Amino acid sequence: MSKLVLVSGDLVLGARVEGAARKCGLTMVTAAGHAPAVAACGDDCRLVLIDLRSPGLDVAALVDELRQQTANPVPANLVPANLVIVACGPHVHEMRLDEARQAGCDLVVTRGQLEREAEAIFQRVVETE
Repeated sequence: MSKLVLVSGDLVLGARVEGAARKCGLTMVTAAGHAPAVAACGDDCRLVLIDLRSPGLDVAALVDELRQQTANPVPANLVPANLVIVACGPHVHEMRLDEARQAGCDLVVTRGQLEREAEAIFQRVVETE
């Protein structure tokens, strides 16, 4: 079973995401920051979902590290090359959403979009495996 790593400390978001992930056959793991997120991404990680409200998180550095891992031949303990990185944040945080786009996230959505479309987003990722 493929894994989704949620980079967030928000328990409400985690509960909502986990239900959609489970429906799509993904196992969800929560990581509260950069280092835990990288550590949580193993060879079975298919999707990383970054909550842009996570305090102190440098999204560009996290995305860069995940992309560097996928650029190398993939030992069993690293992120696969087909990793999808999605970022979400409140619609009023336009600057933070733009930063996530510039950092190279595959998809950047508002929190409302994620809550409405999580299952569809996750299903598209699963279907490309």
